[in-house]
Amino acid sequence: MRKKLLCSLIALVLLGFAVPIAFASSEEKAPEKVVGGKMSKYLPDQIGEIPVPSKRWRIGCLEKTLINDFWLDMKNGYEDAEKEYGVDIDIYAAPSEADILIQKQILDDMIAKNYDLICVSPITDTNILAALKTATQRNIPIINVMDAYISPEAQKKHGIKIASFVTTDFAENSRLATRFVAEKLGKEGGEIMHIMGLPGGRAAEERKRGYLEEVAKYPQLKNIGVWPGDWDRKKSMDIAADVIQSHPNLRAIIGANDTTGLGAYQAVKNAGKTNQILVAGIDAIPDAIRSVMNDELVCTVPFMQYQSAYIAIESAIQILEGKFDPANREIWVYQEVWHKGNIKDKVAEYKEQFSGLKDF
Repeated sequence: MRKKLLCSLIALVLLGFAVPIAFASSEEKAPEKVVGGKMSKYLPDQIGEIPVPSKRWRIGCLEKTLINDFWLDMKNGYEDAEKEYGVDIDIYAAPSEADILIQKQILDDMIAKNYDLICVSPITDTNILAALKTATQRNIPIINVMDAYISPEAQKKHGIKIASFVTTDFAENSRLATRFVAEKLGKEGGEIMHIMGLPGGRAAEERKRGYLEEVAKYPQLKNIGVWPGDWDRKKSMDIAADVIQSHPNLRAIIGANDTTGLGAYQAVKNAGKTNQILVAGIDAIPDAIRSVMNDELVCTVPFMQYQSAYIAIESAIQILEGKFDPANREIWVYQEVWHKGNIKDKVAEYKEQFSGLKDF
């Protein structure tokens, strides 16, 4: 079997003309076997049994980019599922998460290759809608994997059929972090705030919603507000510094991701209030894991991006074999809180799934 990792690089601009470039990795051989007849590796109770593929299905997987660990982890999940189940997978990606037009062009090229099924991680909720409509017209099943979401309304409006959506519950990300902090503060509670991501983005808005919903469950917590940190570490540090000055009794900060959390923690440290204010993050990036280990961030909530990709391939096989349960049109991948008490064990447990944990 030939296996390609295809990545369209950003156009070079020379004399006003854009010159697209692409490359393919060296070929590898996957085991020449077709296996199955086993329960889903990560969600056996929900997904159930993965049938033995009746052929070597060709599946195209489009990621946002491959320039950070998150998407490399997803790539590894796709590739390990390919080896496990004996399907043929090609992985594509845009040069960066800003290259919305290039990602659409890549998907157009993928559709022309007539894959049996495609998995897509759109950069935005809208940038690949036209291409997905073409895929639907050609009866190519589509799985929406992670992050940007092709909503039922968008599907209906643009004539798109999404067979399944595999993701994490962004609202639950912040619910878990807020719940953990509330339990750490105990009956005393106190003032708490949220530094959100970029307003308008799905992850940012959902995490804001999850935070507000969870805070409302604890009468001892007083929400003093939500500030937009735009996923930026410096901006989040400045916001936290200002709020610490105006609210000297602040007890906790929930960051929308680890970057905002780490920025907020720096402000707490600068103010000499590390014994008063708890700071939580989300995503389990390497810097945040080290911070938790060092008794700085109180916790982080990991994505299970590797598992998301792996589960997407299991679902793809079920779809292609006519064994997919329509109840699984939305699949929410497991998540949990990593804190000082469990983080060393978690790093050891998940080391093979997270590229960023290799050096721990």
